[in-house]
Amino acid sequence: MEDPLHREILEEHARSPGHQSSLEQPTGKSVWTSPRTGNVCSVAIVSEGERITGVQAEVEGSALAIACSSLMGSAVEGITVEEALGLAKSVIEFLEDGKETSFSGDLVVYESIIRFPERHDCAMLPWRALVLALKS
Repeated sequence: MEDPLHREILEEHARSPGHQSSLEQPTGKSVWTSPRTGNVCSVAIVSEGERITGVQAEVEGSALAIACSSLMGSAVEGITVEEALGLAKSVIEFLEDGKETSFSGDLVVYESIIRFPERHDCAMLPWRALVLALKS
């Protein structure tokens, strides 16, 4: 059964997604297109030193993908590139392989998403784009 609080968090992020404003002079950019669904996510980041100071994510796809891009942006802004890569890896491995992990803050919604394998691709979309942007 889906947690009502998780659903509320996802609905709020889908209705009013954050991190959609354009960034001036991004230090990394990427686009990920899901081969399974055709959903597209573009991510741009600004980092100063090793810290991510700005994130922009735009999704052409499902409400879940939009919500997850907003969650991703909130989770990685202010942390280091290394921490962001580790977090992205944790989310992807959790959804792909069921690898145990502990999420904090709004990222706890992934504990509900895991129960819906048909939605995993949408939930991983922004994280896959982020990994490419961080490595660009």
